[in-house]
Amino acid sequence: MLLQSYLKFSLTFLFASLIFVTASFSQSSSYLYSLDGKFALQFQINRDFQLSDFQGSTLSGKYHFSTRDAVRLGITLELSDADAELSSNELDTVNVNTSNIDNSNFGITINTQYIRYIKGTDDIAFFIGGGPFITYSTTTSNGEIREKDPVEKLKRSDDSYSLGVYLLLGIEWWFHKYMSLSAEYGMKFMYRSRESMVEQGVLRRETTDKYFRITANSINFGITVYF
Repeated sequence: MLLQSYLKFSLTFLFASLIFVTASFSQSSSYLYSLDGKFALQFQINRDFQLSDFQGSTLSGKYHFSTRDAVRLGITLELSDADAELSSNELDTVNVNTSNIDNSNFGITINTQYIRYIKGTDDIAFFIGGGPFITYSTTTSNGEIREKDPVEKLKRSDDSYSLGVYLLLGIEWWFHKYMSLSAEYGMKFMYRSRESMVEQGVLRRETTDKYFRITANSINFGITVYF
């Protein structure tokens, strides 16, 4: 129910604002004229009205280089290193199988978009935009599996990258000189490549996966803070 209410609120907000902007298209926005040279940070508003990262990015911000033009940048970093130990007993035996595996992971995603604002009312403006994005991640696992003699070495690797273009359109409402609410739709054109390898004992297996995909993002409902 909370999710449905959140989606209904976002859709109603976007639809009503678009109608309002269209009806008042000839007017100018006083807020837009004050944005030249300003930076901003963006946060996602979840269905329980908790703030989180915008567009899935650890850091998301934008810079207005004119009254109606801005660039937006989102960066996500992931880094982990963990050790896993596992032991198990075979039924009706005294044999104990153990494994010790070290896992490491690194990932980075960069989103960039050019945003163009269109004249609206004093505190509401319609915007469109788009830009490239790229994602890269690598995961490796090294360890030993003691299920039998001799001990088997285990090695896994998984490397993938995605790149494409993200298009968007939305509406922004300034309820304060330095703060605004926004709702936007988005669509991604993405190419993804993934290569995996597993070595266990004398066995080695490699797989490659490549595909192109067009996806529509759910509505992003967020808050922007200018400074």
